[in-house]
Amino acid sequence: MTDKGWIGRRAAIVAELDFPQPFDLAEFVDLLGRRRGRPLRLFPVAFAPGRTCGRWIATAEADYVCYETGTTPFHATAIALHEIAHLLLGHQGLTTWQEVAQWLTPDPDPAPARIVIGRCDYTRPEERDAEMLATLMLERATAWPGTRRPNSRIAAVLAQ
Repeated sequence: MTDKGWIGRRAAIVAELDFPQPFDLAEFVDLLGRRRGRPLRLFPVAFAPGRTCGRWIATAEADYVCYETGTTPFHATAIALHEIAHLLLGHQGLTTWQEVAQWLTPDPDPAPARIVIGRCDYTRPEERDAEMLATLMLERATAWPGTRRPNSRIAAVLAQ
């Protein structure tokens, strides 16, 4: 059973966010970056098969949300929102710099990256937590205009 207080805390995060209607991921990211007072940038990537399909990279200057381009627009949005959920939940990266270095370039300087989070599965609690918050955000983003709460069916399923 999921703690119902958990849902309430995540729903409160979603309620505080500005969702453009109709939803536009780039506009949402811009609004969130301005609200946080810190640049948030989308970075589309064609990840190698079997590798992560999204990453959040935090540097001293900005946050970068990397998401898979070789998928549907809806899935790409879901991936980006999952990475943004990590940011909103204050998760700390578990990826080693060596893994990031292999992904980015053969000889990078490790100094710029402060946090890097990427996923391939949902075995860690942080991944499940981010996925559930992303689901609530996606529900809110795709709700009919004027709807301000996550769909009660989604919240009910998550509360089980």
